[in-house]
Amino acid sequence: MSKQPLSLFQAFGIELEYMIVDRDTLRPRPIAESILLDENGETTQEISLGSIDVSNELATHVLEFKTAGPTADLEQLERDFAAAITEMNDRLAVHNAMLAPTGIHPFMDPAIESTTWSKGDRTIYDAYDRIFGCSSHGWFNLQSCHINLPFANEEEFARLHTAIILILPYLPALSASSPFIEGEYRGFLDTRLDVYKNNQAKVPEIAGDIVPEAIFTYADYQSQILEKTYAAIKPYDPDGILQYEWLNSRGAIARFDRNAIEIRVLDTQENPKQDIGIASLIIALLEKLCSLNIEKLKQLALSHTSKQRKAQFLAVAKDGFEADLSVRDLANTFGLNPNETTVGELWAKIVEALKDHPRVAKRTTALGYILQEGSLAERMIARVGTKPDQEDLKSTLAELAHCLAKSQHFDPAKALV
Repeated sequence: MSKQPLSLFQAFGIELEYMIVDRDTLRPRPIAESILLDENGETTQEISLGSIDVSNELATHVLEFKTAGPTADLEQLERDFAAAITEMNDRLAVHNAMLAPTGIHPFMDPAIESTTWSKGDRTIYDAYDRIFGCSSHGWFNLQSCHINLPFANEEEFARLHTAIILILPYLPALSASSPFIEGEYRGFLDTRLDVYKNNQAKVPEIAGDIVPEAIFTYADYQSQILEKTYAAIKPYDPDGILQYEWLNSRGAIARFDRNAIEIRVLDTQENPKQDIGIASLIIALLEKLCSLNIEKLKQLALSHTSKQRKAQFLAVAKDGFEADLSVRDLANTFGLNPNETTVGELWAKIVEALKDHPRVAKRTTALGYILQEGSLAERMIARVGTKPDQEDLKSTLAELAHCLAKSQHFDPAKALV
């Protein structure tokens, strides 16, 4: 008998990606194949650390930590992530290495520091590399937090997908943690998203406009997104190696194989407490929106095109809380005044409206710190400025690794002692 799918907001899956860096140089260490070992000491693609599974990624300096199964207890999950990170750091210490957070490594050069996973079946990796050429930031230098949210049926899918469309353009303001690339600040707080949008430009249908189209049924999602994507990649992939629903690289993708929608636009924070704080706010906001009349939700989703939402999304990836509100459907839903014109004002209004929600009430410290002191990207810039030297970035990354190991937030006013 098949397992009954979870309904909206019954449980969640969280994935957090971290890079492995050298403790002295802070440069990437491509040693995942020496760390992910089975009981026989052989390299494997996934191991379990308590209730957290740790698996490989395309780049062998990146590890993904994820829930072994959906969970409703985000407080326990935070503790489980912290324990798994501690255990993994103990294993890495033997190699003079450690885990480090943030959306991208601030000074790696993927053209010369890219090492791919070499064990097992490489068919998918090789196909991506052949088509797109993966030795670039958008493939080898990125770490993100993914939130998987379940739906039990088509009506729940319509509500959840529509609500995600409405909030997606504003999420980088909360989670941006990648202001530096190859040692430079290039104008984006969330540089990971700036490079992400271009990594499959040869086949633009794969990522679309990043913010998904306003689609409300399984059949329309299949025909308007998945089938168009498969047709577009087919000239480069005649054997159908990549023609599965995970090929879709929008900022949120439907995973019908597990009855969930996966949000993919969040940079990894300095510790899981901050990631889960942001996730808790997102979940609470989606719960509120999903409680609206479905026709009202659909009207909101259709009020702007995906291209308009993409423009808003990229503005937020660039300027964070200071970005102008050009798409105001969510602002109007939460009663912003016409003179409240920034994304920061929108998030302040949302947090105020949801402050008594059980998920948000438990996270007021983490969320209040982000709203008051800025995203991690803004705090990194506050520490080293927009023209940092290599030593500035090394010391900052070392402190961020310390924050991850000790479950501390990154305070730009306090240097690591």
